Amino acid sequence: MSGSIFNEEYLIPDNMVGLVIGRGGEQIKRLQMESGCRIRIASDSNGTPERACTLSGSQESIDEAKRMLDEVVKRGLDRQQGRAQGNFGNSGYQQQNRGGFQPRRFNNQYQQQQY
Repeated sequence: MSGSIFNEEYLIPDNMVGLVIGRGGEQIKRLQMESGCRIRIASDSNGTPERACTLSGSQESIDEAKRMLDEVVKRGLDRQQGRAQGNFGNSGYQQQNRGGFQPRRFNNQYQQQQY
């Protein structure tokens, strides 16, 4: 029965929901497309520090979605940790002697951070 559809509840930190959804829903659409799993995020956390997500699809697609969600959340937590410690070395910009900021290249794309 490899065509079976499963539903699984998965928790993500409430303060990472915006990052998981992304601007205009782009991130969650990408996660769903790449994993093949439907991801529905509860509209409210009911005051708890975590938000429930319902993952629907094959067991393989659910496992892939969980892996991808974990990566997004880890990046968000790492970013928060860096800001909390005042570590701006990974901000995507390096100061040059000319007094300006030069974007560093990551994977042949410019990574920009908004302030």
